[in-house]
Amino acid sequence: MLLQFSVENYKSIKDKAVVSMEASSDKEHQDNVVISEKDRILKSIAVFGPNASGKSNLFSALTAALLTVRESSTIQVGQPLKYIVPFKFSENSVNTPTSFEFVFTAKDGLKYVYGFSASPQRVTSEYLYVYKTAKASSVFERSNDDFTFTSVYEKELKPVVSRNTSNKLFLSTATTWNCASTREPLLWLMNGINTYNSSNREEMIYVSGPLLEKDSAQSLKGFTTSILHKADINISDFKVTTEEKTHEQFMQTLPNELKPIFSALPPGPHKNLEIETMHVIEENGEKRIYSLNLSEESIGTINLFLLSPIIKRAFETGEVVCIDEFDASLHPLLVLYIVQLFHNPLYNKANAQLIISSHTTELLDLSLMRRDQIYFIDKNNRTGVSDLYSLDEYSERTRTDIRKAYLLGRYDAIPNIEY
Repeated sequence: MLLQFSVENYKSIKDKAVVSMEASSDKEHQDNVVISEKDRILKSIAVFGPNASGKSNLFSALTAALLTVRESSTIQVGQPLKYIVPFKFSENSVNTPTSFEFVFTAKDGLKYVYGFSASPQRVTSEYLYVYKTAKASSVFERSNDDFTFTSVYEKELKPVVSRNTSNKLFLSTATTWNCASTREPLLWLMNGINTYNSSNREEMIYVSGPLLEKDSAQSLKGFTTSILHKADINISDFKVTTEEKTHEQFMQTLPNELKPIFSALPPGPHKNLEIETMHVIEENGEKRIYSLNLSEESIGTINLFLLSPIIKRAFETGEVVCIDEFDASLHPLLVLYIVQLFHNPLYNKANAQLIISSHTTELLDLSLMRRDQIYFIDKNNRTGVSDLYSLDEYSERTRTDIRKAYLLGRYDAIPNIEY
């Protein structure tokens, strides 16, 4: 589970921004909290703010950190770190490394702190700590290409230093060379947390399509159609078919913005997914089944359909699901319903977590959400700097109408519209 993520000097986030999933001492909404030994961890967080405030940059920072970790083992000597983008409206920041840190519990039940700083050219610092007792112990610390190890880990990790390069993360290199002390934290960063943008349909199909195709037990089909019915969407069934295409044919089907991403794929055949939705329609007093290609459905239906496999997988694996533009074309009541699914232990048995950006102000309700689950992000237009802060920093009573106070500008993070 994720306990905390922080980022500094990335795009519009110049100063350190912290998203904490550690619950406060507030006793409200205990179903919204997971108790894990001494930690009390939130199941969800919602981030609010006007357009161009930095919400997407926060999710982009999560994505950049994860992709830098996941692609580290394949990066070539001298190749730039393409996801590192410092704050550009300051001469000092442009020449200062970007920093990321994750605090989490992995599958082995241990708590880890992993962080790194990097410029587009190299990794400048990196560290991994583990909590085997109440006090953290260092596994390794790195400053440029100089490493220090706690004696317990030195024999295992020191020989791997020569196999690392200045543009590679040691966490990845050590695990590639079968070091047990780095394996669990790397696996969590590879599989335990994922980021999505629900308004990017091509990306969502690429992620959700294989999940829909693999479902042999029909459990995903039942889950997906159940959510669609809750949304009052008349889809009774769906069918996924695959067609093999050559690399050239596959590339022709992609929109231009995705072609650079997939151009490096192996030249072998690729699967093209076709999704049909089934509708039961009454015609002349008789019920008939008609099908539509998914692309013919409304944008909201498509988004909900493609989110469902991701949500179901999270409920099974305990994944941390981070979704930018979560409520794109979704009705507010449906947004509330999905967030509440994550709070419901009958559905969310593996304690999956949800982090979203949203404009659905119906979530600003202390009868549904805790104060520490609500974040705001605002950008200073004079400096171009985004500032992230929690509602928990304000002394609000549980009876306060948070939605009304937000729209009146009490917490900032709303557009300054001139009439």
